[in-house]
Amino acid sequence: MSESVEQRTRRLVAEVFGLPLDSVSRATSHETVEEWDSINVLNLLMAVESEFEVVVSPEEAASFMSVEKILAVLRTKGIQ
Repeated sequence: MSESVEQRTRRLVAEVFGLPLDSVSRATSHETVEEWDSINVLNLLMAVESEFEVVVSPEEAASFMSVEKILAVLRTKGIQ
């Protein structure tokens, strides 16, 4: 069985921020992860674009403040 969009997104967040996968949830955000800074958001943006084969605008990338918000951006691109 292939990974869901949420599982794939959680995996990317875990990889970019160096977190254990089981510690990453929809609620994981810039408020709960000390390493969630502008450089790592750029790394996350590139990882999301590569993983889901989408282009994320600067405005959309600015909303990458939590796993939930990343999933919301992906939904606007038809990725469910």
